[in-house]
Amino acid sequence: MQAFANQSIRKKFLVLLLLSSAIGLSVAAAGLISYAFSSGRAGAERDLRTLAQVLADNSTAALVFQDRETARGILEALRAKPEVEFACLYTGVSDFELYVAQGKDTRAHCPVQSLPQMQGADLLWARADVVLDGERLGALILAQNLSVLTSTLKAQVQLTVLVLGASLVLSFLIGWWLQRDLIRPLLNLTQTARQVTESRDYSLRAPEASRDEVGQLVGDFNTMLSEIERQSAEIRRARDALAQQVEDKSRANAELESALQQLRVAQEQLVQSEKLASLGGLVAGVAHEINTPVGVAVTAASTLDDESRRLHRAFVDGAMKRSDLESFMAMAGESSEIILKNLARAADLIQSFKRVAVDQSSEEQRRFSLHAYLDEVLMSLRPQLKKTQHAVSVNCPDDLFIDSYPGAIAQIVTNLVGNSLVHAFEEGQAGELAFEISLQSDGRVHLCYRDDGKGVAADQLQRIFDPFFTTRRGSGGSGLGLHIVYNLATQVLGGEISVSSKPGQGIQFDLRFPAQARRKAA
Repeated sequence: MQAFANQSIRKKFLVLLLLSSAIGLSVAAAGLISYAFSSGRAGAERDLRTLAQVLADNSTAALVFQDRETARGILEALRAKPEVEFACLYTGVSDFELYVAQGKDTRAHCPVQSLPQMQGADLLWARADVVLDGERLGALILAQNLSVLTSTLKAQVQLTVLVLGASLVLSFLIGWWLQRDLIRPLLNLTQTARQVTESRDYSLRAPEASRDEVGQLVGDFNTMLSEIERQSAEIRRARDALAQQVEDKSRANAELESALQQLRVAQEQLVQSEKLASLGGLVAGVAHEINTPVGVAVTAASTLDDESRRLHRAFVDGAMKRSDLESFMAMAGESSEIILKNLARAADLIQSFKRVAVDQSSEEQRRFSLHAYLDEVLMSLRPQLKKTQHAVSVNCPDDLFIDSYPGAIAQIVTNLVGNSLVHAFEEGQAGELAFEISLQSDGRVHLCYRDDGKGVAADQLQRIFDPFFTTRRGSGGSGLGLHIVYNLATQVLGGEISVSSKPGQGIQFDLRFPAQARRKAA
């Protein structure tokens, strides 16, 4: 199963489609064949009782006159029905008893006493009294095998196997045709995201295909890359211009003021680029995270297929019991529930990432549930958190709805968590990340975030929101994460943020902002 779990989504899609088709058709075929057998057996029993009654009525005269030859002629006519095993006509008097059997000695006595033991899966028998004017003269017993019904059932099984094989071939062809539109865009998107993450080449683009949800995700991803590429180019141009101005110290104050203004523009562009670049890493992580529920769904489908084959073998061998069918139905229901839950989980991951990605790349104001949105943001951060042993807790009222900017809140939460992951803990150390949210009496939301990491010294705490200030510059830190948090909290959300920390006692951020944000001027 581990080897199968590492296969591509394309192969998993085809296997899952074939397994689902095979299971559905097998269950339907088993039900139809079982119904055909039971209804055929019931019809055979009914026909046998009718035939016995007709022969008993025709034998009345033979018993009244003790005409053995006439009675024998009536029973000998049954030789035209090869499925009739034997027929007995008797009066209870030892000197008048006829026993006619297919290929058996007709001089033997009728096995009346052993008939209950002879009744089984391959033999049916019926008894009809010979009555005249309400007086019972004797009885007629018929016994027949189920060879005709068995032959019909075998033909139905062979036809069902042919239909099942043809359906699987058709399902494979349909799945092979559909996977081009369903799976290929997602694979291309994953490959492009990986290349962008590794090479930081924002000129790459994912091939656009359909206009469904995956196609919209591809379009949004390409738009994000275009924006990052444009911002990076502008930043490079601004840096070049700034370097030129620094070298030319003899220029006038007007030129120096212009250089300072360009530096501010470059800083804003760099902040915006840093916000958008974080989404690139999320794409590859979320795509990898989807493999887990899909793998569980495939495992459940494989188990269901094995049990279906076992039940089919038991049915073909004639060893299937009612308990086997009940056990299979219970297992099938449980497996179907597992498959549906894990596929729903994969769909939820895609939808959560899509909403968070769109929010982070836009500045739209809307009304939303703060608790539910925090869960979606933390779900998009799951690939980063899974690599650690940290525990994340959220204490927020479920009925807290705000009208604000979800993109700013998502960026703040992402940067705060990322700051803790990079700075607060040593490698392999387990810690706790906690969010405490409440609505204050003045209509503002209080969002408190804290970790129990190493903390920050007092001299560094005063500069923690400054741009380009970082204690991990040699390890890839840009020094813009908390500066972005400060700008979003004060300028976008219209609130305020403060920080407190002591070495060895973790760090705490307190963000307060209006639950009803002011509308920006059009």
